[in-house]
Amino acid sequence: MKWYIFFSSFLVLMACKSDTEETEPLPGTDDDYKIVIEPSKEQPGVGESDAYPLGQPLKLPEGIRLVQRRHHKFDPDISKLYAHTNFFYVDVNLVNDRMPGTPPITVEFPAGLIVVSMDHDKQNGISIERFLVPVPPTERIGGGRDTTTIYIGMACINEKRSMPWYDNEGEEQRYPISRNNFQDFLVTNDKNLLQFIDIVKEHPKLRITQHWDPVEAHEPDYVTPDWMKIHSRIQGLIWQITDGYGIRQGEIAALKQELLAYK
Repeated sequence: MKWYIFFSSFLVLMACKSDTEETEPLPGTDDDYKIVIEPSKEQPGVGESDAYPLGQPLKLPEGIRLVQRRHHKFDPDISKLYAHTNFFYVDVNLVNDRMPGTPPITVEFPAGLIVVSMDHDKQNGISIERFLVPVPPTERIGGGRDTTTIYIGMACINEKRSMPWYDNEGEEQRYPISRNNFQDFLVTNDKNLLQFIDIVKEHPKLRITQHWDPVEAHEPDYVTPDWMKIHSRIQGLIWQITDGYGIRQGEIAALKQELLAYK
């Protein structure tokens, strides 16, 4: 099954390119073809670079720490998913070390959050929206802190790498989840990615409210649902920054018009 999922990831890349092509501006003024968001493909950690991405480490509130849950299965409860993009999900496991009975601590995951793959064959990811996650200080019967596990939806920033979920097994093949591959969380300082994020953030109706199935998506008769098209468009434009030649003014104008429906 692994070879099938790997091939599926290649098809996803091709599908994204098709959606991106729909944003090509119609013949008009020269301004439509002016690059207004420059490419970042020469920066570390994006595009074809295997280097560590630039950015500041994610700051966590006092009393909160990240842990690994290697044997914790993916929970498809959609309330646990924080996502405005969904080409893969990363698991985030949080422990609140404050005393039981104290109020939850709110953890902020800023727009521009980058996750760094431990496997250089797989894509790094970026989130385009700010999320606030309450983490309660609960305690299991018998002692030991509970862990709050959530999932954050990511766009990919290395077009030629494989999807982080391609080697999933069992039921997790049916979800774009990548567990146990991302330990480092940064906040990007890439000015081109931040310029794009400023355009797409604060559109609450982009929030993902259902899962997609990577296996089903590559059946011969599969039709991309309407709700997925805007996310494919955003992914394609991000790849134009990380792997291509930037984004043109006409493409930005078309995207802004489309995003009006997601305010």
